[in-house]
Amino acid sequence: MKEKVKFKVGRFLVPVTLTYVDKRIEFEFDFNRGLITEVKSMAGSKWHGYDKPNPRKIWSISNCARNLFQISYLKGDNPYAPWDKDIVQQKYDRPLYVHQKAAIDFILARRYCELAADCGLGKTLDAIEVLERIKPVSAWYVAPKSALYAVQLEMKKWNCQGKFEFMTYQGLVKRVNNFTETSEVPQFLVVDEASKIKNPTTQRSQAALIVADCIRVEWGDEGAVVLLTGTPAPRSPLDWHHQTEVCCPGFLKEGTQAKLKQTLAITEKCENPHGGSFYQIISWRDDPRKCDICGESADHENHSPSGVNSLSTIADSEEDDWHKFIPSIDEVSRLHKRLEGLVLVQFKKDCVDLPDKIYRKIELPPTPQMQQVARTILQSASTTIGGLTLLRELSDGFQYNKVADGFETCPVCKGRKRTANPLYKVACPECPSYELCKDGECLIEDPTTICDGCGGQGHRKKYKRTTEEVECPKDEALRDLLDEYGEVGRVVAYGGFQGSVDRIISICEACNWAWIRADGRGWSSDLDGNFLENFQEKVIDIPRIAFVGQPGAAGMGLTLTASPVIIYYSNDFDAEHRMQSEERTHRIGMDTNRGCTIIDLLHLPTDYLILKNLKQKRHLQSLTLGQIKESFDDKS
Repeated sequence: MKEKVKFKVGRFLVPVTLTYVDKRIEFEFDFNRGLITEVKSMAGSKWHGYDKPNPRKIWSISNCARNLFQISYLKGDNPYAPWDKDIVQQKYDRPLYVHQKAAIDFILARRYCELAADCGLGKTLDAIEVLERIKPVSAWYVAPKSALYAVQLEMKKWNCQGKFEFMTYQGLVKRVNNFTETSEVPQFLVVDEASKIKNPTTQRSQAALIVADCIRVEWGDEGAVVLLTGTPAPRSPLDWHHQTEVCCPGFLKEGTQAKLKQTLAITEKCENPHGGSFYQIISWRDDPRKCDICGESADHENHSPSGVNSLSTIADSEEDDWHKFIPSIDEVSRLHKRLEGLVLVQFKKDCVDLPDKIYRKIELPPTPQMQQVARTILQSASTTIGGLTLLRELSDGFQYNKVADGFETCPVCKGRKRTANPLYKVACPECPSYELCKDGECLIEDPTTICDGCGGQGHRKKYKRTTEEVECPKDEALRDLLDEYGEVGRVVAYGGFQGSVDRIISICEACNWAWIRADGRGWSSDLDGNFLENFQEKVIDIPRIAFVGQPGAAGMGLTLTASPVIIYYSNDFDAEHRMQSEERTHRIGMDTNRGCTIIDLLHLPTDYLILKNLKQKRHLQSLTLGQIKESFDDKS
C-alpha cells in the first residue's frame, strides 16, 4: 500500500511517499537533511543505497506502534494530545495528602503514564484509589517480592474494595511465555519499582512491554498502564527510554536506547577487538559549559594548540591536536521537559514536611599493615574488577575462600563420562574440515567423546565458599553505634556482601540485639512472628531489633520508620540500591523529632570510591527529574 503525504520538518512541508511492505515502511523523498535525521532516529531505520543485489535510494523503518506515533506527528497530527488534556480534580473520602490527590488525578486523566515520586510518598495508596475508581475487569500488580508483601498489607490497612492479581517480575515473565490467543489481557497493569524494566534486553522488560501493548490493543482508552518508581534513572539518563516505551511507544522520538545515547551524550566511535565498532560515552550533555565535541571546558588544551603565542604557531600546529570550542546543549536537563505529560515527578521536600536526612561519615583509617595487604591483593589480582572486589571484602573484615567439599555428579555429561562429539557428522558434505574426509566417507566414526567437564570420571570436585575473618575497625564502630541507639532500640544496617551481613549479625548477637536478616538467601530472624510487625510495632515487647540486609535484597518496598538511623557497613556499586535503601526510614510515619541519620563506615579507599560513584549517578538522575539546584549540590 502506498501513501503520499507531507511531513512537517522545521518550517517546511516535505513531500514523502510511504510504502507499507510486510513489516516495513519505506520512505521516498528528495534529499532533505532534517527529514533524514528524523528517519534515522526511528526504530529499525535503514538506508537501502548499499543493498545487494538491488540498491535503492530509499529509507525504511519498522512498521510498529512507536514509529506510527512519530509518523503521525510528522504529518502534522497531535498524537501527544491525550497527555496534554486537562486534569480533572476528583473528590476523595480517604484522608489523602494533597500530593496523593494530584497523583491520582494525573493517573486517571492519562491512563498510560509513570509516577516518579520519591520513596515514602504513598504511591501504593495512589494505585489502590485508581483501582477502586477504574473498576477494571482484571488488574495485575507487578513488583519485587518484598514490595508485594508491603502492598498487600496496605490494601488490608485501607480496606481496599478492588482486587489485584499480584505477581513478581519472574511471575510476569512466566505468564507472558504462556500467552495464547485466548489468554486474558488485564485492563489495568501496575508496574511497581519500574526501574527494574529499564534494560530493554531483559525478559522482564520485554514481558512488561508485551502486556502493555496487548492492553493498548484490547482496551484502548479504557485500559491503563501505570509505572511507579522512586528511582527512575538510577544508572544513567538512558534508563528512561524503555520505561517510556512501556507507557507510550514513540513518546520519545529516539527509536532505541542507543539513539537516545547519541542525543544525551558526547560519544566517540571505538573499534571492538572482536570485530565491528561501538560508541563509547565521553561525557553527558548535562552542562552548556562543556564542548560538544570532546566534553571538556572552554579553557581545556583541546581547544587551542599548546604554547600558542602567535598566528604562525597556530598554523604550524597539528590540526588534529585541537579544535574550536563548541558549547553543548544541556540535553540531560531538557529530557525532563520532554517527558512532561507522560511522567509526573513528585519530590518529598515539596510534598511532606519531613526533616532533611543527616549524612554522617565515620572514617576508619587503615593501619600500615592493612595498607600493605591491600596493595599486595591489588597487585596479584588477575583483573581490576576482581581486585576491587577483594579489597571490598577486606574492607569489611573478611575474605571469601573456595575449599573442596567432596564430589558431585558432572553437570556436563550427567555422570555418563562421555558427551556428543562435535566433529562427528553423518553426511560427509557437512564435515567441518576436508581432512576429516576420505573418498567421500567421514573419518570421525565415534559420535561421542570423553567429557571435558570431568575428564571421563563422571564426577568432579565440589567446592564451597568459606569466610576467613580478619581484624576490622568497622566492628568497633558498629558496636559503638548499637550502644548509641540502644535507647531507641531500632537500627537498620546494610552490608554489600553476605559475609558482611553475617558479620553484622554476629556483632548484634554479641551486643544482645535481636535481628532480622534479608539478603540473597531470603529472610530469617532469631524471633518468632511477623518480621516487619516485630520491627515496626512491638517496640515495648522487643526492646532491641536490628534489621540487617543487603541494599539490593532489602532496599525496596519496605517501611522501616521505627528506626531513626541507617548504617552502611558497606555499599555495592548499584546506585538504585543505595537511593532506594536510604528511603526505608525517611518517609511518612517517621519520628520527625528523631529525624533520619545516614551513616557510612569508611575504611579502605574502595569505600570512598564506591560512594563517589554513587554520588555521580545520583547527580544525573537529579538532572532528568528537573532538580537542577540539587544536582549541582550533589556534584560539588
